[in-house]
Amino acid sequence: MDATQVVQVSARVGWIIEISQQDNGYRCWVINRELDVLSDGYLYTTSSAALAAGRLFVERH
Repeated sequence: MDATQVVQVSARVGWIIEISQQDNGYRCWVINRELDVLSDGYLYTTSSAALAAGRLFVERH
């Protein structure tokens, strides 16, 4: 199992976007008002790409 480290947290009204780094890439996690933790399951090559995916998810919901 890969070691995971939180590298960035961003907050929007009603949402928290977290980016974590693993040995093989970055993951995006989104937490909504109901405290559901969601992930798209993708690994991104950069933290910026993972954050963009999280922002896009929040904007569409």
